[in-house]
Amino acid sequence: MKRLQLTTAAIALVMGMFFGAMPIGAQAQSILNKIKSRVEQTATQKVLNETDKAVSKGMDKAIESATKPSQENTTGVDGVPTASVPDTVANKQTAITAFSKYDFVPGDSVLYANDFSGEAIGELPTGWNSNGSSVVVTLDGLPGQWLRMAQRTVALTDNEQPFGPDFTVEFDMVLQIDFQGWMPPSLRLGLLASGTESATANSLLSDPKGDKSFYLEISPLSDAANLMLESYEKYTRYFHSPSNRNTTASTWYGKSAHVAIQGQKERLRIWVDREKLYDVPKGIPKDGELNQLFFQLSSSPYKDEQIGVYIGNIKIAKGLPDTRHKLVEEGRFSTTGILFDTGSATIKPESAGVLNSIAAVLAQHPDIRVRIVGHTDAVGDDAANQALSERRAAAVKEALQAEYTIDAARLEATGKGEAEPVGDNQTAEGRAQNRRVEFIKL
Repeated sequence: MKRLQLTTAAIALVMGMFFGAMPIGAQAQSILNKIKSRVEQTATQKVLNETDKAVSKGMDKAIESATKPSQENTTGVDGVPTASVPDTVANKQTAITAFSKYDFVPGDSVLYANDFSGEAIGELPTGWNSNGSSVVVTLDGLPGQWLRMAQRTVALTDNEQPFGPDFTVEFDMVLQIDFQGWMPPSLRLGLLASGTESATANSLLSDPKGDKSFYLEISPLSDAANLMLESYEKYTRYFHSPSNRNTTASTWYGKSAHVAIQGQKERLRIWVDREKLYDVPKGIPKDGELNQLFFQLSSSPYKDEQIGVYIGNIKIAKGLPDTRHKLVEEGRFSTTGILFDTGSATIKPESAGVLNSIAAVLAQHPDIRVRIVGHTDAVGDDAANQALSERRAAAVKEALQAEYTIDAARLEATGKGEAEPVGDNQTAEGRAQNRRVEFIKL
């Protein structure tokens, strides 16, 4: 800031010399203001660029070589690596309280899931289609495997099933960009209805619109991002939200940000990192059935190694969960929306929406007591999975007590491990369905 003040003072001195002893007129004052503004912008941009570089260097290496072999088999419980975040009470409470207004609740039936586990490093995921060199990689400091998007590329998942009128889509996104003063490529995250075409048809790679579609476009800036939402009926624009500058987007960079999308017939809602960006009553065209998730990264002057855009942990669910009806009237509510840190019982912040809905029902019905039951998939050791499911159920009970003031006498917690699967443990979708928490009315 001192450097900026000195520079401004120097400009004033030069202007004084230029105009002599005469008072600075309106035109001279305007010139001075413009030059001062330009200096401030330049200085600010330099600070932002240096900050970006510091964040980039402070983070563990953003990407391992696509040809580097994956780590030795360290799979532990619940199909995740053994390295994990400690189950501390502080972590659990901070995660929930920080995002208590987050109201996303996933659909009640997992339709598609893909965390790229088992996929070959340096290859496009099996069954996917793309017109570029997007490949599976590992990231230092983050568990699992990720799809690294290449510039000038569209990527289509291997899903072929329709989502239905009510659905949710979730995935994690990492944006790691070496900002150099010019515009990075924009990223489009969208859904489409392929109609009579296959959901992975080559024709959708050149222009992913299909019978209907919508996408969120993220254009990164060093201190923010420009965001735009559009939907289409075939090639006719149906909804358009003008580009707006979102400063919160700068907090997405250099870490895993969670994207959540909910469609309820025509209504469209989108969250990124627990911030609700859009709630559009008529954002989705009526006709046609969405059946594909796509990612599109544009071109830019940047080299590929300067742009890191990664996608992971995809989950698509159908249906519209009715927490009150299922718990109060049917006596049982099951959800895959309470998420935990890798291999631990630390509740992730994006679980707040589900916990909010459960707590609201319990608050409205003070006579209800519930048993909280944790479940895992069948990957890993049986005994370890059993212990993990018990710890996770206990963590949920603790969160409902501590953060939502639900009386402990109304809550029981237990775990079933992998003993009661509801999905096929041989498929990613089945394993995702099995990793769940149940609330049973007593």
